[in-house]
Amino acid sequence: MAECTNPKSQQVSGAFPGSQGENSGALEVNLDATGYDIFNPNLALSAVQTFNTLNNVANKMFGIEARWFRAVPQQRSKDVIFQEYTLSCVEDTPLCIKVVVDSGTMPESDYQYDLMGVEYNVPTEVQIDKKYWEEISGFGTAPQKGDIVYLPLPNKLYEVVSSYLKRGFMEQETTWVSNLEKYQPKASRKEGDALKETIDQYTVSEAELFGERLADDIEKIIDPKQMSPLLSTSEDKFKEIDTKLQILPYNLDIYGIVVAESIYDLTTSELFNAVTYKNSHDIISETCDRSVTAWINSRVDTGKEYDIQFFDPIPYLGLTPPANVKVHVNGSRRFGIGDTFVIYKSEQLNLYARVVDDNEYNMGNYYCLVDQPVIDYLNSIQSNWWKKKPDNWKMRLKDPITLIDGINDSNTGFEVTINADRYIKIHYGTQEHIAIMTDKLVQGNWYGFVVNIGNTWGQYNVHVWKPSTYDRDAKLQSVFYETVPFIAEPTEVESYTVDKSFSYMTNIRLFDSTIEEERQVQELLSYFTQNADKALILDNADPRFRAPYISQQR
Repeated sequence: MAECTNPKSQQVSGAFPGSQGENSGALEVNLDATGYDIFNPNLALSAVQTFNTLNNVANKMFGIEARWFRAVPQQRSKDVIFQEYTLSCVEDTPLCIKVVVDSGTMPESDYQYDLMGVEYNVPTEVQIDKKYWEEISGFGTAPQKGDIVYLPLPNKLYEVVSSYLKRGFMEQETTWVSNLEKYQPKASRKEGDALKETIDQYTVSEAELFGERLADDIEKIIDPKQMSPLLSTSEDKFKEIDTKLQILPYNLDIYGIVVAESIYDLTTSELFNAVTYKNSHDIISETCDRSVTAWINSRVDTGKEYDIQFFDPIPYLGLTPPANVKVHVNGSRRFGIGDTFVIYKSEQLNLYARVVDDNEYNMGNYYCLVDQPVIDYLNSIQSNWWKKKPDNWKMRLKDPITLIDGINDSNTGFEVTINADRYIKIHYGTQEHIAIMTDKLVQGNWYGFVVNIGNTWGQYNVHVWKPSTYDRDAKLQSVFYETVPFIAEPTEVESYTVDKSFSYMTNIRLFDSTIEEERQVQELLSYFTQNADKALILDNADPRFRAPYISQQR
């Protein structure tokens, strides 16, 4: 070998390529020898063998452990057209093998979540020395599509989506390259019980990690109380509707959001209990919460108006208990015990009274009960209010609007009613409270009601909303809120009903939890609630399904 000159004295430059043709210290060869005499690649067997050995050793040294379940194609499932096998059986016993991860780095653990569940970053590429594979799996075998691969180090379960044989040194077949994706069971791949037990032993499934949450989400989506095709039919498992009750098609649209597509016309019910909810027996303990929501439209009064006069004083003495007011109604119509009078003289001076005694009906006199909080409220507006222009009082017969009626024969339970379009009467257990709205409900307009019974956190309140008149983005605006002074107590409801009244109603919902103020707008604007797993009653006033009659063809 010739001695090399000082490297600093060599001029290697792209600007003077001709000078690089001179041999100034490089390796000298016999210029008369042929290329094959100098180096013959076809005689490089020893080099190839050396490379294969190094590749095999590197796989064993630097590979990570894997459990490889081979999917063996079934001969009877061969497709002669597409030249592939459509069915395969997975071996129960895995191959304990080492695989080399591309670039020597493990796959990232940043899982991707979508509608179909959890996904890995794909594809994940692993390499296996060909000779090493055949030592374990057998000569003539190969990793193939459908194989199941478990990598203990990242604790992930994959399946092979594709494999190919990589040609390395001297174009020799040296390495199997397999692309992996997240394992998914397939109907075309038969997996034995032993394999399933092995997979369960090695891995944690999505059901184990997120099963409860997934089940809750599924229940919210497909809850039969709001999704059953048999709602409002004779096969309805959740409610029984009076046959005379009309369910009207109506789009309750609030700035482009369709809240409901049908409503109950509660005036048309022949029975007092227009809607009875089946299997709604409810035991409410001191640690249980309830909330009820509904959209209500108090219809414009069209009933006959009567002139009335109050008898002085109020409360009147010598009345049949529990009556505290005596009124005289002009006219010949007879009213009965239990009828509700809505009495008014102005927007502020209005009240309701329930007939307790009608023994003097022939004189037009009725003994009635006016709830004491209503009398106290009217007294705060004007003392001796019944004496001011006593001939100007008017009366209409009008039942209260019932959000939910769960009162038992023992006069306990849970009930929410709206009286005279102003007084929200809440009855829970042995307690009763009347929330008096600042302004009356505008008849013919829609209002959303939310009533919370929060035994666990000691908060009881009523909130009234209406479509916003000034903010399209907010959709709804609050018109009334009041905290109810209740205390936690147990009570029991035999069954819940919605009663006949002069109103329209839809989206009646009862939950076993309270609804915070920041979530009330979303709940009221939802056609289908997103909290169906917490619902005891979900009633969207679905229209009756009437299939067309199809006679026998002859």
